[in-house]
Parts: sequence; structure tokens; C-alpha cells
Amino acid sequence: MLIAPMGVLRRILLTVFCIMLALSPALRAVEPFPTRLADDTFWDLVADSSEAGGDFLSENFVSNELGYQYVIPPALEKIQLGGVYLGVGPEQNFTYLAAFHPSVAFIVDIRRQNLIEHLLYKALFELSADREEFVSRLFARRLPPDPGHEPAANALFTTLAGVQQDPGFYRENLDAIKNVLLVQHHFGLSKEDETTLEHVYREFADRGADTRYSVSNLALIQRVQTSDVTTVITGPNSPGPLVFGTPFPSYSDLMKATDASGKNWSYLATEANYQVVREMQRKNLVVPLVGDFAGPKAIRAVGKYLRQHDSTVSLFYISNVEQYLVPTPKLQSFYGNVAELPLNSSGIFIRSIQGQGAQPGVAQSSISSIQKVMDAVLAGEAQNAYDIFRMTN
Repeated sequence: MLIAPMGVLRRILLTVFCIMLALSPALRAVEPFPTRLADDTFWDLVADSSEAGGDFLSENFVSNELGYQYVIPPALEKIQLGGVYLGVGPEQNFTYLAAFHPSVAFIVDIRRQNLIEHLLYKALFELSADREEFVSRLFARRLPPDPGHEPAANALFTTLAGVQQDPGFYRENLDAIKNVLLVQHHFGLSKEDETTLEHVYREFADRGADTRYSVSNLALIQRVQTSDVTTVITGPNSPGPLVFGTPFPSYSDLMKATDASGKNWSYLATEANYQVVREMQRKNLVVPLVGDFAGPKAIRAVGKYLRQHDSTVSLFYISNVEQYLVPTPKLQSFYGNVAELPLNSSGIFIRSIQGQGAQPGVAQSSISSIQKVMDAVLAGEAQNAYDIFRMTN
């Protein structure tokens, strides 16, 4: 009788085990991704996956990327629809959700205030049956009666501009928002979180549709401008220096922006766009997390959860976070985290690079293959943010 060598036997047994693992749902412990997350599941994901909050150079109530819609048409040609979306920052994510229709979205940001802002948005989406009610509540302004037609974003915000803040309406909405989050959903917000919620909502109410991105932490600005990132961004053939002090677009500007062909994709451009995001919010499918992109927990926790539910990432909107991942080991840590995400073959990054170009505003949006960039970083071929920027489309 012939006996296979031990090495050959091990390979045979390993092959059999892998086949059994692939065929047996019980062994794989994989479940389909739910079409709705229960309240306790949603909050467990938020609480258990988040890291301690960190500092950033602005409160960032609203995006400053006026050309963010330019990448939507080329991205639609590349990505696998219905996959998982990851993002960072505030409301620009909603426009991408409306355009790409993911199965679920995770918004990871180093600032806990961004998480609270997304919970504020969640409550407002749930409270507001349509766009008019939503913007009315968001900015605490009672809009005149709906004339019965669907206004374009330009008309909606033109109407809003002529309405003053209503202090009584603000208090009424704040109570309703807290009721949704604390009573209906039983989310475990701390007293500090509630104070932050009031602070964010007060900013939207006071500033209205003229709410803009603003740089507030001068110490962090100085630290960034004297770090490696400055030399990276201002090197030969770079897209341009970090831009501070430039007038940033208002909320109204961002909602009325378009792509290169003149099409407005914003989540408030049409009622259909708004309803896509509202349904995701009502089903607890927009999950905000506190996390450092180079940190040890948040992105990896998302990856673990997605693997347990046999889901893959189609799109990761990272804005200009790579510029702040200095020194280089932080950048490598981020891509080590990305390597823990289950990616589909067509997955792409959307990033924003400070500088002038064909797009309006102080930043240029672009797309690139997640796998291609990740491989280059982990292989040492891309040493810094500028090397990565050269790989974008």
C-alpha cells in the first residue's frame, strides 16, 4: 500500500477542509446582510466599533468640495452597484448614497461630533416625509405651503433664503429629534452627546442654508502646515498647496452644484434622490462611527462585520484624509486597515485633493482602484500621499 508523504497529505486535508468550509454555512458562520438593522444591532455597531474621538482643524458641519459630483458618472461606469459604501465627513455622503444605491453605508470620522451630526440627520430624515419638510426642519425655518409641484434644488433654496429662523420651531424640532433618538430608538447618548447635538443643530438653525465649512483650530492648522504633508502637496507637479482662508461653498451652493455635464446629483436635487437616503436611514442602514483611518479598531471592525455577512466594499469615499496621515507609517496603517475590508474587484476610492483644476472650488475630486492603490502602498511603491495622487483618474 502506498502512503502519501506528510506534506502531500497536509495539502490534501487542507483542500478538503477549504471545500467543506465553502460549502457549509454553519462552518462559515456567514449570514446574508439584513435589509434592515434592528435598533439594538445598529447601536451595538456604533458603540462597539467606534474608537475614542480625536481632533481636527475644523468642525466641518458641511463639505467644502464643490466639484464632488464630477466623479459620479465615471464611478457609475466602474463600480458594482449594491455593494457596501464607506465614507467620511458630513452631508456629501448622502449624495453619493443617492447616486450609488449601496446596500449599507458606514461613515467613519475621527470627530465624535460628526457621528452626532449624522444622528441628527438620521432623526430629521425619519421625521421628514419630503425634501421641503426636511430642509425646513434642518434649518428651523417654516417654509410657505407647498404649491403642489416638485421644486428643483435651486427653487427650494431660493425659497428658503427668504425665510427667517423660527426660535419656537427650533425648540419644537430639537425636542422631536431627541425623542426619535432617545425614546423611539433608545440610543445610548451621553449628556455630552446631547450637548453636542444641540450645538450642531444650533449652527444649522443660526446660519441656515449659508452654513459653510470653516477652519477653527489654528493650532492644528499650524501643525499641518509645518508637517510632511505640506512638502508632499507642494512638490513638483503637485495639485497645489493646502488652502486655508478661501471662501468655502455654502450648503445651498453644494446642493445646487452639478457634474461636468450640468446634471445635479445632490440628495436634495429631486424627491427620488431624497427618498433613497431616507429609506436607508429609516432602516438603520447608514451607520456612523468614530474612527481614525489609521487607528486600530473602526475600519477593521467594519471589515469583520462585512465578512460575517458575505458583503463586499464597492466604494470608499476618503476625501483628503490621506494628506493628514503623516508620517508615512500612518498611511501604511490606513492601508493595512483597508486590507482587512472585503473588496470586490471593481471597488474604487473617491478622494479630494486640494488645488485648482477643471472642477469648481478649492479641491479636485478623483477616483482610483482601491486594490491598485492598496497594493502599491503595501509593496512600498507609494511612499506618501503625493505618490498616491499620481495614481488617480
